[in-house]
Amino acid sequence: MRAIRQALSTEDVEKASYKVAKFVLDQEEVGESGTICSYASVGKEVQTSFLIRSFLGSGKRVIIPDWEGWRQGFGIRVIQINSEEDLLAKGRVVPQPRVIEERIIPVEEVDLFLVPGLAFDRLGNRLGMGGGYFDRLLELVAPEAVLIGLGFEFQLFKSLPAETHDVPVHKVVTSVAARSCRDFL
Repeated sequence: MRAIRQALSTEDVEKASYKVAKFVLDQEEVGESGTICSYASVGKEVQTSFLIRSFLGSGKRVIIPDWEGWRQGFGIRVIQINSEEDLLAKGRVVPQPRVIEERIIPVEEVDLFLVPGLAFDRLGNRLGMGGGYFDRLLELVAPEAVLIGLGFEFQLFKSLPAETHDVPVHKVVTSVAARSCRDFL
């Protein structure tokens, strides 16, 4: 899946990401959510910049995971950003939120999470990049939080292997459609 995604042209990623963003913004759960945690996209993942700007522009509280802090022993943290300038990319594999203590938000306060993946199945299982970062984060969310996986249409499968620690998403949004995982059944 990594090789297939990497083979996409930058133009195709941008076009498909914009379509994904339009479907995401049309979701009722997004409209109802005041606090949204998004990943900061890298490489040929579904790009999240347009979504982040849209959320900020509509007055939503935008949260980004602090993976750098987790690796440094601070535990899993999510941090509010007020603009894309609050994302630090230099010297990092994944852009990280600028750490300002008063912007560290309890994970349980997040209404909706946008989750990356290499592949998703109809039960909401996802294949990540192998580090388990998002699974550890999603284990901490409030039970009523909505989890939306973002991917390209070729990343959808009938079934994927899942382990007990894997946390499934509720919906998968691609450039073709937004699908509730219940709708696949």
